[in-house]
Amino acid sequence: MVIGSHGPIADSQDRVTGKLKLGGSPHAHQPGANLRARWSHLSGGARLRPRAFMGDRVSAEAGLSLTIAVLVLFGLIMVASSSFATAQVLYGQPQYFLLKQLFAAVIGFIALTICRSIDYRRWANTDMLLLAGTIGLTVLTFIPALAPDRQWLKLGPIALQPTEFVKFALVVYVASFLMRKDQYIESFREGLLPPLIILGFAAGLAALQPDFGMLMVFSTIVLFMLFLGGARLWHLSSILLATVPVVFVLTISAPYRLGRLMAFLDPFKYSTSEGYQLIQSLVAIGSGGLLGRGFTEGYQKLLYLPQSYNDFIFSIIGEELGLWGTLLVIGLFAYLAYLGMQIALRAPDRFGMYLSAGITFSLVLQAVINMGVATGIMPVTGLTLPFISYGGSSLILSMGMAGVLLNIAKQSEGRPARLGEKSSRRRLAALER
Repeated sequence: MVIGSHGPIADSQDRVTGKLKLGGSPHAHQPGANLRARWSHLSGGARLRPRAFMGDRVSAEAGLSLTIAVLVLFGLIMVASSSFATAQVLYGQPQYFLLKQLFAAVIGFIALTICRSIDYRRWANTDMLLLAGTIGLTVLTFIPALAPDRQWLKLGPIALQPTEFVKFALVVYVASFLMRKDQYIESFREGLLPPLIILGFAAGLAALQPDFGMLMVFSTIVLFMLFLGGARLWHLSSILLATVPVVFVLTISAPYRLGRLMAFLDPFKYSTSEGYQLIQSLVAIGSGGLLGRGFTEGYQKLLYLPQSYNDFIFSIIGEELGLWGTLLVIGLFAYLAYLGMQIALRAPDRFGMYLSAGITFSLVLQAVINMGVATGIMPVTGLTLPFISYGGSSLILSMGMAGVLLNIAKQSEGRPARLGEKSSRRRLAALER
């Protein structure tokens, strides 16, 4: 049987086009084996127990839906609180940013609904089309008339950040590649070089914009997915070592990036320049204490902290809702990570496993970076907090990816495990590593 919107997929049979084979070798690893083995390696032997989560697969779908809803609603509330002062000064309308975010949330809900209804296997057939389309949009940002700042593409009344959509395209491409080339993943030339070439092109565009934060996100997502796919550790280690001088050159070649790094190391030495934003962020979080100043009662959003409703909204959460508010956000993303890994482990096939793991990792990675920047753990990167920060492109894409994740969870419901005796032993062996 071939890929379609309905029915199971035979691992050993080609698509009608003859180009995509979901299973490859009949002796290929079964869904979840590599992921479980790599998790065991990372966690020192700790076991993931898929059946321990609230009883069944339906609960994972319901739990994810509830988590996304809470994050989006919480984000709208915090955008309303953190943006009204800036909106009043810039546009004379305190609700300006809130109304735009509400519109983006409606579009995002439509995207989530559509993506949830599309069989996730269809994405495997569109990987190159997605890459070509999103990279093409990114190339358009180098036309000054369309994108004066090289990052936001202005198409009439609509402004898009194409690199956000490249992120999803990379996840789909790598998941599809790992599914097709599973037997070659330990070969550098056939298993690693093709996705690395694609990554290099996408990362190069991000560097030219310049968007160093998105460049790091692209690279980390692709390397993480290759790691899960079974790539040799010494191959990945060599790649990481080779990128060190590249990162160094990129950092010192741009004065603003070097300034951000120096301000990260000693923000108070640069308190009137590159370190100002981080200092104000730390003041906001520190003044919130345990319970916070109270909702809408924060001071730093009153034009003290730049981007208080966007890149540094986590700081305003800490100021107004205190430690408990920040722990709520951290807990929601930790729960999202747990649910995403549960869905990946239960996916009906390898493509679903890699796709759900990649989506989950990309959302949680960006959240971790954003919170790390706000708390001074990481240099300023300009990345949003998914579902919460102001930003239409980020919100729409995040909700769309959540829709794909929900579809994978739905597809897992009631499916018998397609595993023979030998495959079951391999899974158990992977858990024991």
